[in-house]
Amino acid sequence: MTHTLIQCFYNIPLDPEIESVLIRLGSRKNAPIDADFFRMLEEGMKQAKILSHPTGLYLPLKIFQRTADTVVLENETYFQSTSLSRLLQNSEETVLMAATIGPEIVDAIMNEVTQKDAALGVILDAVASQTTDAVLDWMMDYLNILLAKKGRKLTRHRYSPGYGDLSLVYQKSIFETLKLNKLGLKLTDKYMLVPEKSVIAIAGIEPKEY
Repeated sequence: MTHTLIQCFYNIPLDPEIESVLIRLGSRKNAPIDADFFRMLEEGMKQAKILSHPTGLYLPLKIFQRTADTVVLENETYFQSTSLSRLLQNSEETVLMAATIGPEIVDAIMNEVTQKDAALGVILDAVASQTTDAVLDWMMDYLNILLAKKGRKLTRHRYSPGYGDLSLVYQKSIFETLKLNKLGLKLTDKYMLVPEKSVIAIAGIEPKEY
């Protein structure tokens, strides 16, 4: 990609699949579902959609240097991770991404779990998590459409700080690079994103043959 500006998308139209939410809730695929629970699930999904504000942004950056266990980007952002380096082994460029669905749904989950209906709170939590991941999926699909015209694509998988051997500490440098404070996000002293239903991810840009 040729630009280095942060691209942001607000109110992304998303409808998480009910099957994906059920899997997050621990249901086996094609397992029978109690009618009362299914009605509660549908109601939870409706509420979650109203309370969620899916927002995503991304920034493409060239890879300045890569070794077997380190990756350095053009803006001097540094990562030490064998797994991330392996993911980017065919990439000359990377994409830093972030997704959030806002604080309202998080407040509603806490309210339900602590004061009202814990079962509904668990459903809202599952829908919120699925929606947050769907924001990243949506952006990756969008980017793949743009990249395909140039014979390139994103790596099949994405990687997030705190996963595998990529330390959660790296949330800080990505947070600052993407200026996530402008979205109203915060980072705790332990490098956790606030509001909770927010996530940072990294993907590589590689030739289509890979």
